[in-house]
Amino acid sequence: MMTPCSSVHGASQDGLDLRSIAGFTNASNKTGGGWDATSTIHTEDDPVDELQAVRNQSKHETGNVRCWRIIMTVALLATAAAVTYTTYKSLADEQVSNFKTAFEQFSRTISDAAVNQQADLHRSFFAFSDQITTHVQSSGEVWPFLTIPFFNQNAAAVLEQSRAEGLLLMHIVPQAQRPRWENWTTFHYEAMVQEAHILENGNLDDLEMKGFNPFISMFGQGGFVPDKEREMHFPVWEYAPAPFTPGFVNWNALNDDVRRDTLFELKDELLYSDIDAYYEASLGVSFTKEEHEALHANLGDSDVSHPHSYFIVPVHKEVNNIDSEIVAVLSGAVAWDASLNNLLPKGVDGLMVVIANSCNSVFTYEVIGGDAIFRGDGDHHDAKYDSTFRFVDLSLSKNPKTKDMPGHCSYNMTVYPSQKFEDEYDTFTPEFFAIVVFATFIFVIAVFIVYDLVVYWRNEKLIENAARSNAIVSAIFPSTIRDRLITENNNQNGVAKTADKRIANLKNYLNGYTDETTANHKPLADLFLETTVMFADIAGFTAWSSVREPSQVFTFLERIFSSFDHIAKTRRVFKVETVGDCYVAATGIPDARKDHAVVMVRFAKDILTRTLVLTKELEVTHGPDTAELSLRIGIHSGPVTAGVLRGERARFQLFGDTMNTASRIEHTGRVGRIHVSADTAECMKNCGKGHWLVKRENLVEAKGKGTIQTFWIGSVRDRDQGSHASSTDNNDFREVSAMAAQAGAAPKPIMKDGILDERGMRLVDWNVEMMLHIIRQVIARRQAITPRNGRKENGRGLNAMSKYVSMRDISEQLSPLDEVKEIIHLPEFDQRVASTQEAAESIAVAPVVINQLRSFVSNIASMYRPNDFHNFEHASHVTMSVIKLLARIVAPSEGFDDRANDDAKATLHDHTYGITSDPL
Repeated sequence: MMTPCSSVHGASQDGLDLRSIAGFTNASNKTGGGWDATSTIHTEDDPVDELQAVRNQSKHETGNVRCWRIIMTVALLATAAAVTYTTYKSLADEQVSNFKTAFEQFSRTISDAAVNQQADLHRSFFAFSDQITTHVQSSGEVWPFLTIPFFNQNAAAVLEQSRAEGLLLMHIVPQAQRPRWENWTTFHYEAMVQEAHILENGNLDDLEMKGFNPFISMFGQGGFVPDKEREMHFPVWEYAPAPFTPGFVNWNALNDDVRRDTLFELKDELLYSDIDAYYEASLGVSFTKEEHEALHANLGDSDVSHPHSYFIVPVHKEVNNIDSEIVAVLSGAVAWDASLNNLLPKGVDGLMVVIANSCNSVFTYEVIGGDAIFRGDGDHHDAKYDSTFRFVDLSLSKNPKTKDMPGHCSYNMTVYPSQKFEDEYDTFTPEFFAIVVFATFIFVIAVFIVYDLVVYWRNEKLIENAARSNAIVSAIFPSTIRDRLITENNNQNGVAKTADKRIANLKNYLNGYTDETTANHKPLADLFLETTVMFADIAGFTAWSSVREPSQVFTFLERIFSSFDHIAKTRRVFKVETVGDCYVAATGIPDARKDHAVVMVRFAKDILTRTLVLTKELEVTHGPDTAELSLRIGIHSGPVTAGVLRGERARFQLFGDTMNTASRIEHTGRVGRIHVSADTAECMKNCGKGHWLVKRENLVEAKGKGTIQTFWIGSVRDRDQGSHASSTDNNDFREVSAMAAQAGAAPKPIMKDGILDERGMRLVDWNVEMMLHIIRQVIARRQAITPRNGRKENGRGLNAMSKYVSMRDISEQLSPLDEVKEIIHLPEFDQRVASTQEAAESIAVAPVVINQLRSFVSNIASMYRPNDFHNFEHASHVTMSVIKLLARIVAPSEGFDDRANDDAKATLHDHTYGITSDPL
């Protein structure tokens, strides 16, 4: 039912509804008790009155149009606002998401680099410690009076991997061995320093042998002074890179008793110092500022003035034994910006990196592209981004007590974005697209208003035309006749015109094309010679479904048959239909295949197995006895006729004896077994699958077939005791007897007093139509062979047809028996001819030819006598058989390319028309 607004909307599109005019005129023409002819005779001023009357009649509808106009305008404005806001919000949210995604990506890069550096530092220094211990153990030397050979060369690799600035080896010297140590180092230090410089620099240039302290020293006012007495000392002996003044030698670098005690308690941990504790004490005393800057030259853009920390690693007396005595200590320094440089691409600015430790030191870097800029001590990130950060613990200690130990500082890193970083992702894109969207809607609204004005002006003209038409119709016809005319006109204008779409062939239909009309169309049918048909019936389903709800029954069938469909798609098996609980499928259609029988048997095995699985699964939801359901499968191979019976609810169907035999095979089978016919068995043997077959011991009585031999698929555990369901009951006997009696009865005469009766004329008409189709095919073939200019082409010109002689010549020279051929040689397939040949239905046959053909067939029919086994009806059946035979010889729809197999080409032939002297 259409609402008033919707009906007016239709009027505004297509003009004023004529039924409204009819209603108006019908009301205006009723006077008194009947229709007054004089009331429909108008003066010259009447059209104006009619126009006003039509305006009054459409006033309500015009109001509804105005109502819809306002509603549509408001709706468009609201939609414009909503879409604009949604566009802006979504793009703005996308910008925020991009900002967060970019921060997540770049902050992860920074944190991963810092963690990797710490991991490399731990791994390289502990590995070097084990290397030193291994050397001492293998050499038999005694701590502390020894020098590690190639120390600087190995230390250089450690520094490169860990990105540390320097590496010191401090021997542990008890107070009792201090005098001996000082004498030993005085004797050996010059050789040790020279070896270090040669390994590191290749020469002794610029080496100054000064600054050496022949005693264990400590840093005091003005330089190094003798260290006080301690339980044990940690004098520096070897170091890398080697400075040009050996000021480090014999310096007791680890003179902090708290750190020393922590080192011995933890045994196998890397301990960090606070910020700058090492370098503030040593810079200018142990090495020069230039030497310090040279260390940073190996660390990329790391700055000498940025925060540093130093660390210590124990060296044990025995390898892989942390409980063994600690005999030395490795120490190094790290600049915290060494892992922050050259990480991010150019243009990525404004990531704040805050590094803090457990010793209450905090300092901040800002990463700008590939540079790390030191922003000073303390936390300098923007508090606006307190909730957006990435935190990473830089302590890789294996002992949880390490963080809380005195003398050790645990470090962590927190990465924050900044306003500068966020500004890179804050663009004008949301505003721009919001403006574009809103402007587009404004344009659409303007177009709508202009269109509405055009429709309004058009309706004004239609109203004027309607008023004139109404005046004319009202002046000529009574209201009842006028209303019928208007109604018929509206009905005619409302008839939908459908396009007649032609289907090229049957395969197109199977691939999804449909036909909407049936008149003057070639039937969608074809013959498939090598196919295998399967009937699969669910045994026990009738009794099972009688006690189930309809929803359960259909759920069960949908589950079972949908699984069959999936398997069929995988196996390339064509599903024909489902009839009740019977599933019908075929192979060899629409595409022919040699292994059609084997594929069908495999498909049958698959669905049989799948049914066993599904019935067990469905028993949970469908109740007892569901798992007892199984399939009874019958398979037969042979030719079928396949086609579409067009009309309402058209569908694809198969016809022929193969279908009937497959059904009989299924009925005489057993539950849970695959029953195949002898024809299917032969096909399987030809494909090398004869070992799948088990001959059924008992012959099967099949309805309409008699006794036949069948086979099972798979092993037989029990011997056949006869057919499961015999089709030779009394009713079947009676049906067969009736069919035999009808077949043996004498045909009824079709001619009386030399004149064909109605039945005979129908036979004549049928024969004429069939032969006309053949004639059209002959003409189409000859037109394709003969070029339009009549010249020869590939030996197929007009001259090539000189072998066709007239019937008169044949009748004078040969008898009909002389024209009979035992072998007909088929011509080879010609791609050019096939591509240019017209469809037979498009060929027009002259009426004189049709009349001659009808006269010819009628004369033949009149010559037959009503013999039981030789009459015109039997001849018509022979004609049908011949047509079927010729229908099997078809031109391929597509040509083979040059690489096609020659044997395959040899099997292709074109239509064999024109091989006799005359098609008639």
